Amino acid sequence: MAAPKLPHEVIVMMADRDVRMHHYLWHQVRNMWLFYDEATRDEIRALGWEPPRPGLRPGPDGRPQIAFDNDSGEDFLYMHRQMIAEVNKVLARVGDPCYPSVMGWAPIPRPDDADYPVPPPWDTGDDGFNAYLEEVKSVEHFEADFVTWEQRYTDPEQLRQWSLGQFGTVLEYTIHNEMHMRWAAEPAAMRPDVGDTSPDDIDPSWDDPAYDYLGDTYSSHVNPVFWKLHGWIDDRIEDWRLAHGLDEVTWTGTWVGNMPHGHEGEDPHALLTSLPDTPALSGHEHGHHTGDMGKVLAAVKRSGTFHQFRTRLDL
Repeated sequence: MAAPKLPHEVIVMMADRDVRMHHYLWHQVRNMWLFYDEATRDEIRALGWEPPRPGLRPGPDGRPQIAFDNDSGEDFLYMHRQMIAEVNKVLARVGDPCYPSVMGWAPIPRPDDADYPVPPPWDTGDDGFNAYLEEVKSVEHFEADFVTWEQRYTDPEQLRQWSLGQFGTVLEYTIHNEMHMRWAAEPAAMRPDVGDTSPDDIDPSWDDPAYDYLGDTYSSHVNPVFWKLHGWIDDRIEDWRLAHGLDEVTWTGTWVGNMPHGHEGEDPHALLTSLPDTPALSGHEHGHHTGDMGKVLAAVKRSGTFHQFRTRLDL
């Protein structure tokens, strides 16, 4: 049975510039916050985008180290759970019986899976990146690491050893990042980092729904595979809850970035409140929220510091 197709309405919504910019900046600012100079942080802070729990911190040698003790892993799990909830609202309106809601892989696709084949590595022009792609897409790596991770992250005994924040961090910097790159296909063109002699803004040509490269946080969520891998990640929250004998999860980390609000009763964590309540977004006009995010983007550009999925870090 062929894998169900993600409805076009969801793809169009995810390709909206507001949604792209938010997902990109959430990952950039949360991971790189402690690597910005104070002037950059002041500028981003004034725009309401200071992350309360940075995902990375400088190690003794100045290189990034994972923050394992500040519940930033909860922010990672919570923000993506909110994304799933918003997509599920659209799916409920669309009413496609083949795709009623976001459902994660169960289990993670094996190397011979016909529905989710692993795209081949490609020549990126960077020897280190090439070697990484060769490894992460290999059968040997899947059997040695992915299988071990999947077993470990579904084992109640192991899950009882971690707080939810610690578990989120473990998931993010191991299997999550590598799932993104294992199923990433060669893009028709690589979007340049905003600091690489490009304008402060991201050119609108990158907003085309066809740009759905899994290796870029500006585009990964447009790709249908994103919702399968993040559905798998989200299911691990339930495993953790059951392992700890809890009736429900009490969240500490709920940072989703600076969202536009102003309507009474509006959910402060709803990610798509700036978008019209319709599956089709053609003609959507961007307001002050996009402008504020553009200012954050400009500050990120001037920092020259960017986070990428392919960065490997020790837990």
